[in-house]
Amino acid sequence: MAVEGKVAKILGKGEIVINRGRQHGVRGGMLFEIFAPEGEEVWDPDTGETLGTVEDVKAKAEVTEVKEKLAVARLADAGSPFGASGIGGLGEMQENLQRIFGQMFGEGVQVQGFGTNPKDQDAEDLENMFGGPLQDLSKVQVGDAVREIKRR
Repeated sequence: MAVEGKVAKILGKGEIVINRGRQHGVRGGMLFEIFAPEGEEVWDPDTGETLGTVEDVKAKAEVTEVKEKLAVARLADAGSPFGASGIGGLGEMQENLQRIFGQMFGEGVQVQGFGTNPKDQDAEDLENMFGGPLQDLSKVQVGDAVREIKRR
């Protein structure tokens, strides 16, 4: 039976804590997929009826440290907002966002740290434009479900 649990803590540097450990059968090197526990509802475009829910895998993680009741895992999914090597993909994402938002809102808008613009305190930033803090809903969060990926 596959090990299932939840994300208990975000450590930063692309690492998370899973609320399962040695006593639950977790071993170093195990792979887990991380997804929102409630899934995403799918609607039929023709009838408007709900078809049910699907799991949207946010990331994959590999266990690097195991303790009795918890495990530390490094996010490994290149499609995650952290990139394949932790947070290395954020620079490229920021460049792409700068280009897109520059086209949408004008070249004066700067995408820098989502809410901080150290170069010019008077410049408009995205959080001010949208009226509050921005949240990346695809990001791994405490409470997200985790499930072991069985190797074939």
